Amino acid sequence: MSLKGFHLIFISIAAIFCASFGAWALFFDKGDSGKEVIAIGVVTLAVAIGLVFYAGYFYRKSKNIIV
Repeated sequence: MSLKGFHLIFISIAAIFCASFGAWALFFDKGDSGKEVIAIGVVTLAVAIGLVFYAGYFYRKSKNIIV
């Protein structure tokens, strides 16, 4: 596997983990924790979206550069 392929797989897995953690944090029992957990959920979902856009950017950028 090339470094480009590994990078794309790693970014995809990171995006899936961030989205899963963000969804868990948003639907977590908010009895004790409150707003902090919601804020963490929103931030990690934003990071997951950013990782998806970064993966697309990296794929387009590296298509012509890296074989």
